[in-house]
Amino acid sequence: MPEILISNDPLADLRTHRVQQIALFVAAAELLVIPMYWSEQAWGAVIPLMAGMFMMLLCLAMARKGFTDAACVTLVVTITVMSGALQWLDQGLRDASVLAFPVVLILAGLLIGVRAFVALLVTMVAYLAFMNMATEVWGWRDNRSGYDPFDHVRDASVILAVGGWSVWFVVNDLRSVLRKLNEQINKYHESQRNLSHVSQHDMLTNLPNRHVARELVNRAIAQAQRQGSHVGLIFLNLDHFKSINDTLGHQAGDELLQLVAERLRASVRSSDVLARHGGDEFVVCLNDVSGPSEASQVAATLLQSFATAFRVSQQSVMTTCSAGLALFPADGDDYDALLRNADIALTMAKSSGRNTFRFFDQDMQKAIFERVALANGLRVALEEKQLVLYYQPQLNGNREICGAEALVRWIHPIRGMVSPTEFIPVAEDNGLILPLGHWVLEEACTQIARWSTQAAFADLVIAVNISAAQLKQEDFVSNVVSVLEATGASPNRLKLELTESQLVSNVDETIRKMSALKAFGVSFSLDDFGTGYSSLSYLSRLPLDQLKIDRSFVDGIESRDDAVAICAATISLAHSLKLKVVAEGVETEAQRYFLSTVHRCDLIQGYLHSRPLEVSAFERFTLENKKGILAGRHPENHT
Repeated sequence: MPEILISNDPLADLRTHRVQQIALFVAAAELLVIPMYWSEQAWGAVIPLMAGMFMMLLCLAMARKGFTDAACVTLVVTITVMSGALQWLDQGLRDASVLAFPVVLILAGLLIGVRAFVALLVTMVAYLAFMNMATEVWGWRDNRSGYDPFDHVRDASVILAVGGWSVWFVVNDLRSVLRKLNEQINKYHESQRNLSHVSQHDMLTNLPNRHVARELVNRAIAQAQRQGSHVGLIFLNLDHFKSINDTLGHQAGDELLQLVAERLRASVRSSDVLARHGGDEFVVCLNDVSGPSEASQVAATLLQSFATAFRVSQQSVMTTCSAGLALFPADGDDYDALLRNADIALTMAKSSGRNTFRFFDQDMQKAIFERVALANGLRVALEEKQLVLYYQPQLNGNREICGAEALVRWIHPIRGMVSPTEFIPVAEDNGLILPLGHWVLEEACTQIARWSTQAAFADLVIAVNISAAQLKQEDFVSNVVSVLEATGASPNRLKLELTESQLVSNVDETIRKMSALKAFGVSFSLDDFGTGYSSLSYLSRLPLDQLKIDRSFVDGIESRDDAVAICAATISLAHSLKLKVVAEGVETEAQRYFLSTVHRCDLIQGYLHSRPLEVSAFERFTLENKKGILAGRHPENHT
């Protein structure tokens, strides 16, 4: 808001100019009447008038030099003394110069300070009293002789003209200042109204902000308590807004938010309140809602409003939103409680595939608390070395171990073994996947370096899963190289596994990073092939060494024709591209026979041969495997 400056003395800027004008005007009037008195040889009037004219010129000079206060005092004192002298020398209290006293008081009230004004007023009253006593009581002077009506009218006219114009100048200045002051006050009030609007509304969407939403929801809750009714709170969040923002730019993101606000505003009921909570989050307060059924209808309407594409920056943009709902009084008795529980429900809606809504319930809250506790525990686990790596063997067609996949395990001091399917998603949601992924890579490379000195394990290739967050890091290549150099592991014994979904975003950048590590000696495997966004166009461009058939296809080999066809086609495609194939999740001899014997799948991984093993157990299994191979028999499975 622009700052509005209101001067403590609005007349200050005009006083200097007006004092000069009045002094010049009075001097001109004196110069006009002096010749008349001179011709009449009325020296008693000529001398005061000439002295007054000199003082007016002095006053004019002082004002021009910047001595405004002194000029103002000199002006009113000079006129007062000059008027008093004319009264004493001429008609006394009946003299026309008495008319100058009220004018001087008006000018004094506008131009000089309070104390000087009071002193001037007291002086005038005292002088008039003295004049009355001197002429009427003591008889010192007879001011009634020589009275000329024409001279009286002339003098009165000159005094009234000079005084009237002087007062008009100053009062007009006052009116001008008051008008400007009133304009400034109006601007100030307008600015206050604008400031109030800005403090209560989101500047981008012009919707009420979260502070207003809190006040309105709490007010609705208070009314619902008196009436025994319900209040609903819907917490909405756009799905994948960050991707839209990053792809089209922040300006397009802002434009999309404005369009979303307009569409939501058109979709809510007239009795409801729509507010922007922040970012891509919106809050809807459902006033006097009958219950979950009516709240569901409103939520469904809001989600349905996203069915039509948005026109953003000359592009058609499709997006959806997810919502969480909480109801008063069941889910909270104030805004903060309802919002917190609606946020929990929103999280569940996101986890359910997005573009849907969920109501809050206590089980959700329990799940969220467990998730938070798990995240906190994982941080401690990283610090206190509660994590270990297990290795699941990968065997070739001769059932000889060629490598293994490194799989992280969390041995909790209270809960025991925590499944990766439980803590990996938590790590991804809380940003812990980066330190966790780095630890896995470092630990696996350390183990590769240890095994490189032992003949039985020196040729093993260890596969390490890389998260999307790691791959997106600008320094991903240098981090991998640094870990290899720090641990002394051979790059030829490290294989990094990526999923298809990681390759969809910025394929060219991914290829650049993969190629850099490939040149360093690191190999790559495409994990869960067939479950993501498979595309032959980029598959042929990626510097891959291996495809990994997802266990969901392997499981269906014995019962589904489509799984058989997909596995056979994947192996054939990979071999045509000169890639090796790993089938994971192999649990039966029939699956192994179909994959390895019939279709020549290069490597088999699964419970048929071994579960993931901790280091010492893996080493024993590997040694037994090699002994069995040397003895010319199939090694025993380790399940």
